[in-house]
Amino acid sequence: MFRIRFSNSNEAVIFVQVDPWAGLYQLRKGDQIEFTADGSDKEMLFEVDEHNDTRILTLVNCDEYFIVQGDELIHWSDFPTNMVE
Repeated sequence: MFRIRFSNSNEAVIFVQVDPWAGLYQLRKGDQIEFTADGSDKEMLFEVDEHNDTRILTLVNCDEYFIVQGDELIHWSDFPTNMVE
């Protein structure tokens, strides 16, 4: 299991995309979001790429991911995947 946090200290909005699920999360200035994931029997890997205003988190050998809020883990399917207004 791993945990990774993204935060935005810029004035401009940024986005975090979680692949291969294509979950998309908008972060305004001061916002943060944390993810955790469980792996299968294989080695779990992740990669973060930056493309303009989007950070792309690619999870390899992960069965699913969760959003961390406080001490609670929220399954990605139960959390809005597109926070764009």
